[in-house]
Amino acid sequence: MTLKFDKKIYKLKAIKLAIQAYQELADFNLSQEKKYIQVELKNIDQDVKDIIKDEFCNYVLSQIR
Repeated sequence: MTLKFDKKIYKLKAIKLAIQAYQELADFNLSQEKKYIQVELKNIDQDVKDIIKDEFCNYVLSQIR
């Protein structure tokens, strides 16, 4: 699963905090493009597979300051 965050809206620090909070639920790979911060999730815990995308994005939003 790959998530893309527009750099105009999302801060790298917020995404890193979310990765740290969710690190036990999946393997994360962070990369940056010109306009986007990309987060790839692999080996997602089966108990949260259906909801991790929404929950992770909500967490990122909650960290923006």
